[in-house]
Amino acid sequence: MRSISKINKLFLICAVFIMFFMVSIACAGQLKPLIENLEQSTGGMTLWQMIRSGGWVMIVLAALSILVITLAIYDFIIMKPSILSPKGFAERIIKKFKQGKSKVVREICLSDNNIIAKVTLTGIENKPKGTIAVKESMESCARNEIAKLWQNIGYFGDIGMIAPLIGLLGTVLGMIQAFNVVAFQMTVVKPILLAGGISKAMITTAGGLIVAIPAMMLYSYFRGRVQEIAAYVETYCADIIKLVSED
Repeated sequence: MRSISKINKLFLICAVFIMFFMVSIACAGQLKPLIENLEQSTGGMTLWQMIRSGGWVMIVLAALSILVITLAIYDFIIMKPSILSPKGFAERIIKKFKQGKSKVVREICLSDNNIIAKVTLTGIENKPKGTIAVKESMESCARNEIAKLWQNIGYFGDIGMIAPLIGLLGTVLGMIQAFNVVAFQMTVVKPILLAGGISKAMITTAGGLIVAIPAMMLYSYFRGRVQEIAAYVETYCADIIKLVSED
């Protein structure tokens, strides 16, 4: 009886050990994905993973960022007082007018494409219509050229306002999607799934701000340039209008 009792105890210990071993293997298999997710979350997401998780909203924001970069490169190259309202060009025009060489002035203006050249050429072409027509046409031309500059940098302001709204839209859509998954998926851990969905949704808000902040900074910078160019145009064109009218 004692030997049977010892066998039963030994069998029970072996069974408990086997069960413990199997439970350990099962738990290890279930914890492995969680550990991998934790390691991945600690390491962070790559840029491509963030764009993919944001969906089509991130594609739209990427397109807006490319547009901002393109406009910034163009404006940094073109939008300069030395190009659009050069001081030397204006002084040369004024000097030629004082010398009575209006035909030379016309040829000089035709060979250049800055704002002062366009305004001066407009005044020369409207000279036969009288002094009032010269003044009004030149002032109108100057206003239109400056308005084009404001419209150009206005795109930065538009993108700066639109990008956060697109990012917010992506966040709302992502949270709706996350709550829908939590509501209909009954076999998964809901807090983890909800947190993952919200974290992905918030990426779009961050993306919108990443696009909007540089766009607004560029708008503020180029606004100063436009004001500087407009001041030069106003100063020089006032003298040129007087010279064209008196020529």
